[in-house]
Amino acid sequence: MKQVLFVGWVNQGKAPVDGETTKNQYIIAELKKYCKVTVLDFYEKRKHPWVYLQALWAVIIQSHATIVFSTSASNIYGVLKWFKKLKIHRNVVHWVIGGTLGDKVKNGVFNADVIGYAKHTLVESPLMLRQLEDCDVKGVIHVPNFKRIDYLPQISAPQNVLRFVFLSRIMAEKGCNEILAAAKLLNEWGLQKQYVVDFYGKVADDYKTTFEEGLSKLPNVKHQNFLDMRQKKGYDRLATYDMLLFPTYWKGEGFAGIFIDAFVSGLPMIITDWAHNSQFVKKGETGLFIPVHDAKALAYKMKDCIDGQYDIWKMKQYCQIEAKKYDVSRIVTEGLLKKIEIL
Repeated sequence: MKQVLFVGWVNQGKAPVDGETTKNQYIIAELKKYCKVTVLDFYEKRKHPWVYLQALWAVIIQSHATIVFSTSASNIYGVLKWFKKLKIHRNVVHWVIGGTLGDKVKNGVFNADVIGYAKHTLVESPLMLRQLEDCDVKGVIHVPNFKRIDYLPQISAPQNVLRFVFLSRIMAEKGCNEILAAAKLLNEWGLQKQYVVDFYGKVADDYKTTFEEGLSKLPNVKHQNFLDMRQKKGYDRLATYDMLLFPTYWKGEGFAGIFIDAFVSGLPMIITDWAHNSQFVKKGETGLFIPVHDAKALAYKMKDCIDGQYDIWKMKQYCQIEAKKYDVSRIVTEGLLKKIEIL
């Protein structure tokens, strides 16, 4: 059986805590169907710093194993530099997390020769694929984000009160200020009884005061704490909403896992035209776009939806059709593993 050294943020044996640990747990589960996998888990590495020694020992002992780095380039750039300097020839797969690698290579932050020392570089976005190929990085393959999709919740047409939802880490960079400001405008326009906004997710420590002050002035906007998307009931709950709000401008945004959750739950999105978002959300079918940092544009788009300017029911159906593309079993296939020389 082929051997794989898997390096990344995993939170092994526990529930995933973010998009990276979620994705990595899915990858490992698929790899274990075909390979013997040694997991080198760097999640909360300060609590178990001996993982560095374990990784070094594993690389030496398992000299023929494929090394899969599933993380952002900033976490492994130094390792790739040493591999190149020492002329270590291994089947190295860089399964890229996040959306900044293409820009960083293009702008000279990362050396293309170092990034290209990985034999295979798997990226979530067609745009990043083109960026890296334009910089002469070899072995780049487009592999979109994915989740295990074995359940589609029942969806229904919007009712009299339009239900908006935000599901992600609650912080300024995810556009939460813009959502609060847009809701304030809508309420000033007399629409308070025609919509609600619910937030799900952990509030960033440095954003808690701002967030709570914003909520205190908006009776139809609430924080509903946590939604467990590992359970069917999480998708059932999400499917009770009509639209997802995601006016992000977070610098690391790639193919956010929340897009797939929204597709599964039949939720079209109001989303910023930011980073790689337009690569995955189809304008007018699965989402509506607004400029970054524009609370007024968000408010107007929400108002258009409240006023029935868009066929949200049809968009909900489009979303669930789109979801089926991103089932992990359709993406992390035996064919892909052969292509990247794991099998």
